[in-house]
Amino acid sequence: MNARILALVAVLSLSTIACGGSDALMQPSSVDDVTAIHGLLRERTTGEFVEFATENFEALYDAETVRAPEWTVSGGTLMGNGNTARWQLPRAGSHTISLKVFLVDGRELNASWTVKVTARKSE
Repeated sequence: MNARILALVAVLSLSTIACGGSDALMQPSSVDDVTAIHGLLRERTTGEFVEFATENFEALYDAETVRAPEWTVSGGTLMGNGNTARWQLPRAGSHTISLKVFLVDGRELNASWTVKVTARKSE
């Protein structure tokens, strides 16, 4: 694993603990190559994924080998830009956010994360 990625994960983990932050690193449900795609950082939110909420993510991958990331989701609305994505979650159920990256050596790799979206609580 790239030393720069390991350092980033360690810094993010320590920052989360020290600053009371709540970023969470999510491991892929499936991935073609763990040496290239390391995880998905859920920004500023922990706990349940609640239907219709907007979640922000940052993909952790070896930036030196990736030239074109593409995001997809199984439901809801997605805005992906490079290694970041903003996802307005769909109705409650099991949903997937996926990342496809094209490497400079010509390979195409895929990773996906399964997310259980819960219903909003009635007030």
